[in-house]
Amino acid sequence: MAEEQDKKISELLKAPVKKDTKRNVVYGIYDNSDAGMFVRLDDLLIDHAKISLQEKAYFFHLLAVMIDAGIPLITAMNILATRTESIRFARILNTVAYNLKQGSNLSTAISKFGDVFGEMEVGIIRAGEAAGNLDKMLMKLSAQLAKSNALQIKLITASIYPIAVLVVLLVAAGSMMTFVIPNLVDMLLEGGLKAEDLPIMTKVLIGISDFLLSFWWLVALGVFVAYFMFKVWAESEAGKYRWDIIKLKLPVIGVMLRKVYVLRFVSTLGILIESGLPVVRSLEIVAQSLSSQMYSLKTWEVIKNVKNGEKISNSLMDSPFLFPETVTQMLLVGEQTASIGTISQKIGEHYDQEIDNSLKRLTSLFEPIMIVFVGATVAMLALAILTPVFKLTSLVQ
Repeated sequence: MAEEQDKKISELLKAPVKKDTKRNVVYGIYDNSDAGMFVRLDDLLIDHAKISLQEKAYFFHLLAVMIDAGIPLITAMNILATRTESIRFARILNTVAYNLKQGSNLSTAISKFGDVFGEMEVGIIRAGEAAGNLDKMLMKLSAQLAKSNALQIKLITASIYPIAVLVVLLVAAGSMMTFVIPNLVDMLLEGGLKAEDLPIMTKVLIGISDFLLSFWWLVALGVFVAYFMFKVWAESEAGKYRWDIIKLKLPVIGVMLRKVYVLRFVSTLGILIESGLPVVRSLEIVAQSLSSQMYSLKTWEVIKNVKNGEKISNSLMDSPFLFPETVTQMLLVGEQTASIGTISQKIGEHYDQEIDNSLKRLTSLFEPIMIVFVGATVAMLALAILTPVFKLTSLVQ
C-alpha cells in the first residue's frame, strides 16, 4: 500500500505544471475591476464553469494519499492546484490554500464554495478533522463521489440511445416536410393527378408541410413559450412538488428514479454516520442533498420524528411508495444492532447493483421498441409518398 501511494505521489510531482496566469487567482484578493472587457468576460465564464464529480473524487483521493504520506496540507493543496485541468478548480484550491495559511481549517475553507463542495463533503471533512483521521475520511469521500459519478454516467449512457433515435427521426421528418413533400406535390399536380384523388395520409402530410412552411415562426414561438411556462411552473414551490410526483409515478422511468433516490439516501446517510456525525445532523445533510422534493420532505419529516425519539425505520414505514419494506426492515436491523451506518452502505451496494441490472434490462427492452417505432414511422411516410406516385404512374400508362 505504501509503495502504491509513493508511486502516485511521484507521478503527481512529475506531472507537468500548468503555468497559465489565469489559474493563479485567489478569490477575495483578485480584483479585475480595472481589467478590459474581454478579461472580465473570460473571468465570468471561468467562475461559472462546472466542477465535475470525477474531478472532485480525484482531488479528494490524491489529497488523502498526500496527507497519509506526511505532506503538509497547504503544500498538498498548492501542488494539486497546479495539476488540475479546470482553471476554476485551480482558483478555488489556491483560495483554500490561502485561507489555510491564514489559520483556517480545511472544512471551513471549502465551505465558502457551497456550489462546489456540498454539505455532505464539508460535514465528512469536519468529522475527520475532529477525529484526527482526515486522510481516511477523504478516502471514503472520494470513493462515494466516484460511485455517484459512475451512477450518473450509467444513467446518461442509458438515455443516449432513445434520445438520439428520436432526434434523428424528428430531423428526418422535418426535412421531408420542408423539402420532399412540396416538390412531390408539384410533381403530382403537374403529372395530372388531382388534389382530391390523393390518399388521406398524403393529404395529412401535405397539410402539415404547408402549415410548417407558412407558420414555422408560430411553431417555434409556441415551443419556446411552452418551455418557458413549464420552467416557471416546475421551479415554483407547488410545481416542484407536482412535477416530482409525476416523474416518480411514471411506469418505467419512475421506478428507476425511486431506486436512484433510495440509493442516494442510504449511501449518503451511511457514509455520514460512519464518519462520526450525529444521526440528526446526517439526516439534515441528506435532506439538503436530495434533488427530489418528495424524498427531501419525507427526510425532514423523519428528522422531526427522530428528534422526538422515534426510529428512522419506523418513520419510513408509512411511505412504502418511496421506501420499500425491504429498506425499512434492514434499517430497523441496523438500528437494533447499532450499525445503521454499515447497514445503510450495504443497502446502497445492493441498490447500486439493482440499478445496474435494471438499466441493462431497460436498454435491451428499448432497442426492439425503438426499432418497431422507427419502422412504423418510416412505413407510414413511405406509403404516404409512394401511393400517389404509383397512382400517377398508372395514370400516365
